[in-house]
Amino acid sequence: MAMSVQCLTSAGRFFLQRHLLKKNSISRFTAGPHRLLATQAAHQVALNVPETKVTALENGLRVASEDSGLPTCTVGLWIDAGSRYENERNNGTAHFLEHMAFKGTRKRSQLDLELEIENMGAHLNAYTSREQTVYYAKAFSKDLPRAVEILADIIQNSTLGEAEIERERGVILREMQEVETNLQEVVFDYLHATAYQSTALGRTILGPTENIKTINRGDLVEYITAHYKGPRIVLAAAGGVCHDELIDLAKYHFGKLPSRHQGEAPALPPCHFTGSELCLQNKSVDSSPLTPAGLYHSTDNCRCFQ
Repeated sequence: MAMSVQCLTSAGRFFLQRHLLKKNSISRFTAGPHRLLATQAAHQVALNVPETKVTALENGLRVASEDSGLPTCTVGLWIDAGSRYENERNNGTAHFLEHMAFKGTRKRSQLDLELEIENMGAHLNAYTSREQTVYYAKAFSKDLPRAVEILADIIQNSTLGEAEIERERGVILREMQEVETNLQEVVFDYLHATAYQSTALGRTILGPTENIKTINRGDLVEYITAHYKGPRIVLAAAGGVCHDELIDLAKYHFGKLPSRHQGEAPALPPCHFTGSELCLQNKSVDSSPLTPAGLYHSTDNCRCFQ
């Protein structure tokens, strides 16, 4: 009885191995067609990605678009005027300008601008990074001309009123207090301050408190005059957009932007990587704080924050 069971087990093992070998051989032959189908699908996806078209105007401004035929679009201005173009004296100006963008122009009051965007069912926003200042709008494709005109108005015709500047000064100071209490918000500020010591990339985007308290209208106008030039701007759009239409809009609304600087063009400050140690500790260290608040330099080349 035991022998018969053993023989049956051996026979079962033989048939099982034979079945597995047969299955593996079949799968080896069928893997090729499956792989071919996957490759064809990936190629088809690549073909469906809309072409990116780029055109440069005479003044150096570039127009880029991807037309996917959608009923909506996003269009924006990407300007090489982020915080890395600032110096110690005007650090925070680019971000301050972003706050002032929607506070009224020579054609529209702040209320008029807000109502127009709301009635279009659109969305208008801006942000500042170390590399760029960006103004963008999300709208229906049929409203692309109005969206571009609004973007052109806010970067070329902002009134930069004294009352609005003082109001936004308080807003930015409160924003800084909120950000500095959230380590998740400032972790990259600590990283940049450590990696790019004593350079423009090591400074924060918001700037130090003393700068925010003293930035005035003249500083804002000076920054626009120095950096908002054709070669530093890209008008980009995606969604239901026609590239030729976008070019015509760019020529009409941005064609008069200067292509050259009066005098010598502001050079991009060199930013050399330094690097050092970043550590957390609870004991007190050197009492000379760097920006962002709470980041300190100790005598052993260790940058610590509490």
